[in-house]
Amino acid sequence: MAKSKKEYTFDDLNAELSNLNPLGSVMEQSTFSDVTEWIDTGNYHLNACVSGSLFGGWPNNRSCSIAGPSGTGKTFLILNSIREAINMGYSIVFYDSEAAVDKDLMVKFGIDTSRVNYQPVNTVQDFRTSITTITARMQDVKRSGGDVPKIMIILDSAGNLATAKEIDDARSGSDKSDMTRSKILKSIFRIIMTPMADLKIPFLFTNHTYQTQDFISRQVAGGGTGPEYAASICLFLGKAQLKDSAGDKAGIVVTAKPNKNRFAKPHPIKFHLHYTEGMNKYVGLEQYIDWDDIGITRGSIEKGVKVPKSTARGWICKHLDEAVPNGEFFTEKVFTKEILLKIEQIIKPLFNYGTNLGIDYDAIIDNIDNEDDTED
Repeated sequence: MAKSKKEYTFDDLNAELSNLNPLGSVMEQSTFSDVTEWIDTGNYHLNACVSGSLFGGWPNNRSCSIAGPSGTGKTFLILNSIREAINMGYSIVFYDSEAAVDKDLMVKFGIDTSRVNYQPVNTVQDFRTSITTITARMQDVKRSGGDVPKIMIILDSAGNLATAKEIDDARSGSDKSDMTRSKILKSIFRIIMTPMADLKIPFLFTNHTYQTQDFISRQVAGGGTGPEYAASICLFLGKAQLKDSAGDKAGIVVTAKPNKNRFAKPHPIKFHLHYTEGMNKYVGLEQYIDWDDIGITRGSIEKGVKVPKSTARGWICKHLDEAVPNGEFFTEKVFTKEILLKIEQIIKPLFNYGTNLGIDYDAIIDNIDNEDDTED
């Protein structure tokens, strides 16, 4: 009697792979790499730049790089994001290799410093030991059924981390260059990316940039290719002067150019960092408004009639039924949630690859309705 052939089905394969790797599953059922929430950057236009949606921001389970020359607002943007993350229930582990951030600065940004664990760090080896230890510990707790904290990890900056060898060489008077730094950084990212995705830990880090000496010079981030390969978003910053109405320096105009983005089309944008007022949430949205689709345009009210005029110093708004001067334009009064939802539909084709990123627009609309009921 012939023996029946032993089958090994896809279900058998799934079961065996699940035993080998509890993080794996059939893709239809997998939530491992899913972004479950987005952390506001502090500016709606920048949210769209990094995530494809005004209501997005930084993904909660990926690494993101903010690179640029000195004075382009890298640390400013990090601190802004920390404040928003804390407002969403995150605690922060802040690795500082530049010794440039203190409690007073964080307080000025509206950050609850009791929710920030500040870790001065000097070498890539110190950073590697610390971050791999805490992620491994949290994974062990999670796998045993325990609860782990909701945290966000910051490194400011990857470009300023030294190596143990570099320090030893300096103390001994050696001028040798240490070529191991980029290798160690690449190793760190290889080690931590999967645990961070598993634990839903957002990781934001800054990096320095420099111009290459090639025939055609280009701007690249320091630390080798490891950080750039691992990051889901690589944002390069540039700057120009921001002047007030009197022509005096008032801050900087930051150009944010995605060098790499897995969530949105690489569409450069600009936002303002004001020396006294900080980052305005609404600056940048003015380029997407018009009278027909949004109901806002430059103009004035003359004898009770709204008159669109491109040279006007103020704005007319259908939903407010009034004119708004320039000084009051970039405010919540003008950019209501209804207006933001209208602008969202306009920016989608510019920034979005084609998905809605899990943004719950119905919840936003319900929130609008609830606010309206409260006002009544």
